[in-house]
Amino acid sequence: SIVLGHCTSAGLSVCVTHHKTMRVCIFLLLLCAGASWALICRQVAGRMKQIDTSNGQVFAVDLRGNVFTRRGEFWARVPGNLGHVTVGAAGVWGVGRDQKVYKLVDGSWAIMAGLLKQIDGGGNQIIAGVNAGNNVFCSNKRDTVRAAHFFTPVYKHIRGKMKYYSCGSHTCWGVNPSGYIYCRLHVKPVFCLGSHWLRVNGQFRMVEVGTDGTVYAIDLHWRVFRRVGISAARPQGIRWVHLNFIGRRFRHVTADLGTLWLVELNGNLIRCQ
Repeated sequence: SIVLGHCTSAGLSVCVTHHKTMRVCIFLLLLCAGASWALICRQVAGRMKQIDTSNGQVFAVDLRGNVFTRRGEFWARVPGNLGHVTVGAAGVWGVGRDQKVYKLVDGSWAIMAGLLKQIDGGGNQIIAGVNAGNNVFCSNKRDTVRAAHFFTPVYKHIRGKMKYYSCGSHTCWGVNPSGYIYCRLHVKPVFCLGSHWLRVNGQFRMVEVGTDGTVYAIDLHWRVFRRVGISAARPQGIRWVHLNFIGRRFRHVTADLGTLWLVELNGNLIRCQ
């Protein structure tokens, strides 16, 4: 069957095609400037609860906490059991269900300092995350790169309460317990604290910043949005654009090098390029 969407105020035209057992979706995003952004999306084998990607690497955690990495078109099991995994310039990090922090060192998970419920390594060789009390922490580049045992890294406390926090090369974004979203400005490798929070419109469940600075978020209704208009002069961007997947609901999103990965509520994976 073929379902054709129409160009709405959100600026999205959709065509969904079902071909045998392969689901293929074609999305055309029309920007205000008249430019277009096309995505071809396919459902990928596997069921995950969380996924992260950076510089061509993809790591994911399934519904049982098993960890996987992408090898070509297949998933390869990584020893260990985690609640959340992240990959970036800072390496591969994760947090267990007991909120202990781990770093992949020489193929094995080494226990690091701290307790976090969510962690992100997408910044410029910094890591950041939030704990069970929604307190936000980060580690500067020097400490992050050198981290290799239980007493490392050294964390800095960022004022404010966030339930999810994600970093790119120049900014970090956070979602507070009420769902309000903020951009953390002037984040640097030697100063991961940044300068201050800038409130951005909208309410969301989680947000992810790609290696290239693109920002995607899942709203309270499990819908996917992309922040457009991001630049060095305006790091918070201009507006949100809804990616209308025709009724599909998502729990997680991540993006890297032009590829968008989405996790549906039931764990199904969709990859868009």
